[in-house]
Amino acid sequence: MFLTRNILLQVLFGILSFFAVTTCHELTRAAVSTALGDVMPKNEKNITLNPLKYTEPIGAILFIITFLQGYGAFGWSKAVRTSPLYYKNRKRDSLLVAILPSVANLVFAFIVLILWKILPLHNSVISTFLNVLIVYNVSFAVCNCLPVPPMDCVKVLSLVLPPKQYFTYMQYEKIIQVVFIFLLIFRVFGSVLDTISLTIIRGMEYLLFFL
Repeated sequence: MFLTRNILLQVLFGILSFFAVTTCHELTRAAVSTALGDVMPKNEKNITLNPLKYTEPIGAILFIITFLQGYGAFGWSKAVRTSPLYYKNRKRDSLLVAILPSVANLVFAFIVLILWKILPLHNSVISTFLNVLIVYNVSFAVCNCLPVPPMDCVKVLSLVLPPKQYFTYMQYEKIIQVVFIFLLIFRVFGSVLDTISLTIIRGMEYLLFFL
């Protein structure tokens, strides 16, 4: 019975953390793009705290599977549609819209880490969930730094690579996605991503020590 409750609790934590992480990520994208003059997120009612607006089924399932397999959780959200046609400086503003959502996840993780450190929660369920939120915000940010569609890094590549090289790369989009999912599910390089995430969290703890 305890094992069943434990698994159900893990799944619940995975779902709640996915909703929190993706909402933070995509709401930041919508807010930043809107602040830069874009009207598309507002017109499509994507400036919202409703996590279902940002849920992409395959990305969500992959997130939960990798969550249950080990330390880090890796997946993707349903990206808010934006239009760079409204930006004053298209390249710079498009980079901001691509990069700042992951920065928001890291800031979110750092805030939760502060709460986890100062609140007298000890080994409670809430303490465990806060720990999960820290880990998966960082993991999600790390995942979005990978050059795999539909990660934000691909948007950055579209802005920094010559068009010919970018479109050549995107011809293999589906193959890259399938290989990426295969490697994650079978934990071929999951430990590398876990190590990167843990290193970032330790860096946050080190920074917190001096604040």
